[in-house]
Amino acid sequence: MEASESRTIAILAEKPSVAQDIARVLGANTRGKGYLQGNGYVVTWAIGHLVSLAQPHEIKPEWRQWRFDQLPILPTEWPLVVYEKTKDQFEVVRKILTSGRVSRIVCATDAGREGELIFRYIYEAAGCRKPVSRLWISSLTSDAIRNGLDKLRPGSEYDRLADAASGRSRADWLVGMNLSRAYSIVYNEELSVGRVQTPTLAMIVDREIALRKFVPEDYIEVVATFEGRENANKESYQGTWFRPEARLGNDKDAPPNASRLPADGEEANRIVLRGRTGKAAIESLSSETKRMQPPLLYDLTELQRHGNRLFGFSAQQTLDLAQALYERHKLISYPRTDSRHLSADVAATAPGIVASISTGYKAQLAAGTGTAP
Repeated sequence: MEASESRTIAILAEKPSVAQDIARVLGANTRGKGYLQGNGYVVTWAIGHLVSLAQPHEIKPEWRQWRFDQLPILPTEWPLVVYEKTKDQFEVVRKILTSGRVSRIVCATDAGREGELIFRYIYEAAGCRKPVSRLWISSLTSDAIRNGLDKLRPGSEYDRLADAASGRSRADWLVGMNLSRAYSIVYNEELSVGRVQTPTLAMIVDREIALRKFVPEDYIEVVATFEGRENANKESYQGTWFRPEARLGNDKDAPPNASRLPADGEEANRIVLRGRTGKAAIESLSSETKRMQPPLLYDLTELQRHGNRLFGFSAQQTLDLAQALYERHKLISYPRTDSRHLSADVAATAPGIVASISTGYKAQLAAGTGTAP
């Protein structure tokens, strides 16, 4: 991608770290307040969301009052407002986007629905009308950035994605504003209702209620140790008695746990006596060889689950570590994903990632890692 000598191309990234990676590839090394420039480019950034949908009272003053007769609130227009805490950076971005020296804009926010929404809101709030190209990359290696810049697409190709993002944003607004007010009025206290937060909270509450209602019960399990005749030390096996019918699901009246017996010990003692007077024999023996597919790659949820189980990390700690490995060290692909597969362009970065980490882990790498699909 080459910039015109007389006009400047503005690139808007979602985060400062991404902007720095792009600027380094382009040779835009002169730092300004809230941007980097050089070589015919000016690279600036959002800090997540700089712009949001207006609050009800910012649309109509009479909507400031929480009254049942005003519900539902259904705007006919959706004005945007700038977040107070990041207004300084928005002003930097606005001046760059509307500068007479800037001929066109490159949207370099994250490749996804939310990234598209962040750019579109800023672009609209800034009053910009200049042509837009889209940088669509899921890796921040230098090669990935260069390839992406060489294959910029017209911004109009992502209008449907922007429509979906805008629809989701407005739906969240309608649910949150209307239901929060409705529940607050009914219960006479300030309550917050959200499309995502409320069902998530409901799952936590349901689980907490189940835990509080749990009544511990004493039970007995009968365990026997079986030893082989030829080599008792190597051929021992510990088995737990269970109801075969319950294990197979044939006995509807059987307790849900097939091995648990009443705490009074009567039934357990009868089973022990039968076991001691009887003779143990192997009724059948079968074996088979199975080929298992390797596990799928991590998505963010699975990574956070394993981070917690193995190291006690919180979900946020795991995300912060993964983000650092991705942005700063270039050792993993984009972590904020719910997909357990790689797209073709991201898969192409795998050999570079493997080469980066292989020095200290050669013994742990299978043959062909980074080269075989």
